[in-house]
Amino acid sequence: MNKKLIIIAAGALAGVLGAGAGVYFLKPDLIPGLAKNHEAVGKAAKKEDKDAKKERKEKKHENEVGADLDVFVVNLAGTGPGRYLRTTLSLGVKDSHEKEKLKEFMGPVRHAVIMYLTERKVEELSDPEGKEKLRQALHQQINGAIGEKMVSNVYFKEFLIQ
Repeated sequence: MNKKLIIIAAGALAGVLGAGAGVYFLKPDLIPGLAKNHEAVGKAAKKEDKDAKKERKEKKHENEVGADLDVFVVNLAGTGPGRYLRTTLSLGVKDSHEKEKLKEFMGPVRHAVIMYLTERKVEELSDPEGKEKLRQALHQQINGAIGEKMVSNVYFKEFLIQ
């Protein structure tokens, strides 16, 4: 008899808690004072959404013009399989004037990229972290070859290790 009583009590408790949760989440206006709290939370969430959108717009990089470089095919450092890298880069510059100015530096830029890439090993480039480090390092190498911070971003358009 005691087991039946415990089971009935547990079932009734679960039903009451389920009903309470249903009212709380589905019909909060039935509970006095709770609706105001939900409205306040909703307004705060909307304000956070607006602030987040504004912050994303501010963080969004300025408009860039892409300056595509020719294909690079280099021997990677080390021995073993996967010794060749074929990649195509696109450089982000501020405007079309800088894109034209960048053409004057193509020789030093290509040289800097080739020399840097040939020092890399396959193991460094096989995972996404390695590719991101390579992208950042190429960004520095290219701006160093130009002599000023003309390039704002470096993008991989193609990346193949064979």
